[in-house]
Amino acid sequence: MSTSFLYDEPGPAELRRYRRITIAAGLLSALVVVAILLRLRSHGQLERKRWAILLDPETGVPQALWQGYRATLQAAGLAMVIALVIGLLLAVGRLSAHRPVRLATGALVEGFRGVPLLLLMLFAALGLPSLGLELSLLHIVVLALVAYNSSVLCEIFRGGILALDKGQTEAAEAMGLNRAVVLGRILLPQAIPTMLPVLVSQMVILLKDTSLGFIVGYAELLRQGRSLVEYYGSQYSMQIYVGVAVMYIATNFAISFLARWLTSRRGRGRRSKAAPADSIPLTPTPVVGAAR
Repeated sequence: MSTSFLYDEPGPAELRRYRRITIAAGLLSALVVVAILLRLRSHGQLERKRWAILLDPETGVPQALWQGYRATLQAAGLAMVIALVIGLLLAVGRLSAHRPVRLATGALVEGFRGVPLLLLMLFAALGLPSLGLELSLLHIVVLALVAYNSSVLCEIFRGGILALDKGQTEAAEAMGLNRAVVLGRILLPQAIPTMLPVLVSQMVILLKDTSLGFIVGYAELLRQGRSLVEYYGSQYSMQIYVGVAVMYIATNFAISFLARWLTSRRGRGRRSKAAPADSIPLTPTPVVGAAR
């Protein structure tokens, strides 16, 4: 159904009002930015020598930030891949036709979702050694991230699959296809494009959650930034934290861009496989035995 029936199209007067509001909001934002910049300039925060610390290799700041950035990417990359696989397996378990499997998987998912990520990280760092399991700092951070995010991703996958029309599942089962084929070949490929924005958002959250690794001593990007601020003093704190923020923002933007690129590439692949319009017969096929 067209959405034009749900509300009236804005008229010329209303469009002019929207335009004035947009211009006023833009001017107000520009004034706020200018006021902030003037305030920073009055305190000497915009001096070139302050920002040069981010690029001067003799200070050790670029090397330290790059080391922390690599540690962040390593933990986030491993956790993303493992959490996606485990989350999908958990979603299959929650959609299982066997009630005991659904109940056990549901209890596991709800348990991990209900525990704060910081507590999971502390348990991996302090609780597992008491059980005889000694892990490196990287493995502690990855384990906690996977435990929490796989349960969240499970619900994302399950919600996306359940949002599809049930008639497709019934038709596939009527053709004799088993549950695994229905999920993997029919339902999941249709649900992934719909789930992609939520999946990307969760990946961005996972990347930022690596900053909680500081609690167990993992030298990720934010911890490296804090160490630099403690070493150089508060006079460079703004510059260092801005550099850290820019690295996070650039990485999150790259994740979103990659997801959009994969979606558009997948859409072009589907269109290329579709039959060309001129190959479709325009004349009806005669029916054998039809009444004359």
